[in-house]
Amino acid sequence: MKTIQSATLLLILFVVIPISINAQKNNARISFKTLLEEMLSREAITKLPSSSYRNLQASSYDRRSVNKENGWYANSDRSQFIDVEMNDDGRYEHVMMQAKGPGAIVRFWAVTGQKSLLRGTLRIYIDQDSTPTFEGTLEDLIGGNYFTSQPLSQAVSEVSADYQRGRNLYLPIPFAKSIKITYQKEDGLNLYDAKKMWPDNSVFYNINYRIYNEGTNIESLTSSVLNASEKQIIETNKQLLLANTDKSQRVIALDSKLKPEETKTFTITKPHKKGGAINQISLKLEAGNLPQALRSTILEISFDGERTAWSPLGDFMGTGYQIRPSKTWYGKVEANGLMICKWLMPFANTCEIKIHNLGTQEVKIKRGEVSVKKYEWDNQSMHFGAAWKQHTNIPSKPNKDINYVTLQGKGMYVGDVLTLFDTHKDWWGEGDEKIFVDDDTFPSHFGTGTEDYYGYAWCLNARFSTPFIMQPDGSGNMGIGFTVNGRYRLLDGIPFKKQITLDMELQHWKEARLNYAPTIYWYARPGVKCNIKPDPETAKLPVALSVQDFE
Repeated sequence: MKTIQSATLLLILFVVIPISINAQKNNARISFKTLLEEMLSREAITKLPSSSYRNLQASSYDRRSVNKENGWYANSDRSQFIDVEMNDDGRYEHVMMQAKGPGAIVRFWAVTGQKSLLRGTLRIYIDQDSTPTFEGTLEDLIGGNYFTSQPLSQAVSEVSADYQRGRNLYLPIPFAKSIKITYQKEDGLNLYDAKKMWPDNSVFYNINYRIYNEGTNIESLTSSVLNASEKQIIETNKQLLLANTDKSQRVIALDSKLKPEETKTFTITKPHKKGGAINQISLKLEAGNLPQALRSTILEISFDGERTAWSPLGDFMGTGYQIRPSKTWYGKVEANGLMICKWLMPFANTCEIKIHNLGTQEVKIKRGEVSVKKYEWDNQSMHFGAAWKQHTNIPSKPNKDINYVTLQGKGMYVGDVLTLFDTHKDWWGEGDEKIFVDDDTFPSHFGTGTEDYYGYAWCLNARFSTPFIMQPDGSGNMGIGFTVNGRYRLLDGIPFKKQITLDMELQHWKEARLNYAPTIYWYARPGVKCNIKPDPETAKLPVALSVQDFE
């Protein structure tokens, strides 16, 4: 191919990422099969990766965003490719990402501005082959049935027009040497030569991928490997939808009544000489003012004497302060109010659960259970952590970065849930995620919009839930009201060896006031430091149910 446009404005981050400094050769073979197995293993994510890697992101973020003093909130996050090449038949291929291996694509999100752009061709070149390993329309490959069916490949929500659905592919694509992904318009023309960039030539994308240490033994995905794996792919889809947990050895009852300002404490000892793990937490709250109880009843968990989780129960369970049904890999909320958490939470010796009623009303815990199973704690095992913070009655203008969390230590970032109330009918979520990992001086994850981060698109207000992403309520999207967005990470978890900072830009179309409350989840080795501290005074505040609550 002949290169006719160079991406001189791009950071090398998205082109070639050397990860070989002090790398140790790891002979454990990583393949499509083992990655699918890892995806279904609730235990795998509780341990430091046996084969070290970085999780990186290529995206169509606005390249004018250079630093905090220069274009940081630029918002033209479309059709920003790293190169444009002319193929042998004179058509233009726009390079979305290019990286040297060993590595694996672990999440691919995309959306377009027009239906015709969905019919453009996506090509995936693996290991420097001049012939694409996989080739098809964007519509088929990402969120369609080219590779597999739901939920590994899914477009949300089905009530939207097909070109307005956030298109998600979670099927892993391992590569031993290199990978390049290109997009070609249906008419083969150069997007940059078009007179109109919006919306006729608008392609948005976010690609999360792993880059392993040099010498890691990886088997690249091929068409023959994909075809031979059909049964495993079908079973993986089935298990992701079932989201079952392993059998437990012990069940501790949580049923109780909590008077105002009362705390109940439950101590759990290990069921096995080498350790134990919480396998599931389930409960239902009853109160005269249930929304307030969901926010003012606090779950606090300590493992081996170290408190690592503190959050309002409703936020922790992914439903905010309204019961909204959902089902993901890590939990479930039923219409009757039963909330189920399926994070595996290991410990070496003891675990202590405290439930605080910070409110002014009595709260009942019904159908409350903690299931515990055997777990062999070792020097690679990590404690589970969760933190919550509400930014109360904040102005939407000027644009700003809201810190979800900063963690110092060694661990894995595994997800977040955002609960908010917006006081204006226009869109609140133009802002991009900016994630700094370890020694990053520029974000290794720079996104294209909050709804893109959470897997949907175009300010969608429809409700949906999948094993990986959810929006159990989108009333506050393009409308005054309450919204909950969630993203849970399996293969796209972000390992950190020193620290991680996740900031989410708040960029609203109009002047407004918001309550903006992220809950974040991680695993980390003992001693991790979290900058988000317990905030009982904010958790006691009356929850927002209308605009009048901001007056």
